[in-house]
Amino acid sequence: MPTGLGRRASELGEREDFDESRHGRKRSISMPAAAQAARWREAVAREAANAQASSSSVQNTPAITRITPELLSTIFAFASRPDILSLAQVSKSFSRAALRALYDNLDLRDVDDERATQCIASLASRRHVASLVRSFACRTLPPADDTTSLATVTFAIAFNNMDQLQSLTLPRFDLRLLCHTTFSLRRLLLLCKNISAQDFHALVCWLARQPALTALSLPCLVLPVLPVSADACPPSAPYTPHTPDTPTHDSDASAPTSPTSSTASASASATTSPFPPTLLPNLRQVHGPVALAAALAPGRPLESAKLPIQHTLYDGLRPSAIMSALASARATLRTVTIKPVSTKIDSRTLERVVMSAGAELGDFVETLEVHWVIDDESLYKLIVSVLGRFRALRTLRLLRDSPPPFPPSPLLEFPLPPASPPLSAGARTSISSFSSAFPPRSARSAAPDTPFPRVHERAHLALWSKTCPSLRRVFFLSGAEWMVLPRSPEEGAFGLSPFEFVGYTQS
Repeated sequence: MPTGLGRRASELGEREDFDESRHGRKRSISMPAAAQAARWREAVAREAANAQASSSSVQNTPAITRITPELLSTIFAFASRPDILSLAQVSKSFSRAALRALYDNLDLRDVDDERATQCIASLASRRHVASLVRSFACRTLPPADDTTSLATVTFAIAFNNMDQLQSLTLPRFDLRLLCHTTFSLRRLLLLCKNISAQDFHALVCWLARQPALTALSLPCLVLPVLPVSADACPPSAPYTPHTPDTPTHDSDASAPTSPTSSTASASASATTSPFPPTLLPNLRQVHGPVALAAALAPGRPLESAKLPIQHTLYDGLRPSAIMSALASARATLRTVTIKPVSTKIDSRTLERVVMSAGAELGDFVETLEVHWVIDDESLYKLIVSVLGRFRALRTLRLLRDSPPPFPPSPLLEFPLPPASPPLSAGARTSISSFSSAFPPRSARSAAPDTPFPRVHERAHLALWSKTCPSLRRVFFLSGAEWMVLPRSPEEGAFGLSPFEFVGYTQS
């Protein structure tokens, strides 16, 4: 046995004189399960007492104080501004929620200049209030040639304090006011009618800092071609979308040419787009000049394009080049809007634009919106001729932004006859009975309760649904909305009409 390991346990246990009392400690029997159960009962009793105390305190407090500030702000957003100001004086919780609802959507376009200046000064001096603004719009900005005035500095500080801004509406772009901003926009609306080449390129550089932007709108901007930076090429060479305008369609083969358009087309191949491929990677909606929309379409998930037609074919407009550039977004583009800006746009130009849209975008566009400025019959004839090119169209929306022109008639040159005297009650009764007994020929074949405008629209629907079988909704110039319901032969045998009148919409 090795030495130094102590005694064996058997020898130690065999000793009769070994007693635990000499160690000063007695053995105790432990009960871990019983102790744990006791601790658990104490914890349950303590939680029940706390819950009873909290419930009694909650019952003693008003229910209105238990509403979260976010929910209060959402409720206050439906109230008018005078009511929100009154709610802000109720309590501290109401004051915070009312302040958030009051500054969430800040539109100063209908406010006089003095009050707008006071509001901008308040946003510049109170950063915690400016951080509540999510949408901002104003009517005026400091003059472009004024660089050191107090108004310019105040505007710049106010924009810098709006670090949570998501939607911005300005009368023009001014880099002095926006160069130090830290917000991440989702929507940008500029209402300027013209822009210099320097400001345009400053706008492009500033947009590179807004990767979350999804909607870009410049509805009033007149821009035949995009300006090119002086570093890229001489100023005399304007930019046009890099799409060869070859007369592949009949719509553009007969279009007249002009010296300016020939020069622009010849120099287009030697220029590059001012937009880098990484600019606005999340852009989904664009509303602006056709040259701008065509340049932004490639490489971006564009879903909607609203094209204001500002020039005619004689001014150098090339519809096929524009629509070919938009076709590069065929994976996402589903809505196209064509809107002439004035009555100076002739019907031939509008016809070529719509026909080019059908030829290039007809395989994937599902919603077509056409704003019309000429007589109604010209539009209906155009729709009949081009609707077959839109093979995936589901919604057709026809709108009129201005009253229709007066039809040319020689009768308008003569004075109108005097007004007839008012009819008596008996004469009204006899005339109404005569008209009900002999209705117009066009209305005799229709249902008795169907007015003549609906009969006219139903006739157009019957022709259009055959030309475009995918069509499901139509909005006419009158504002009437119709649904095209595909019917089976069995349903047609029972006399169910495939057209259903929904109602009149307010455009």
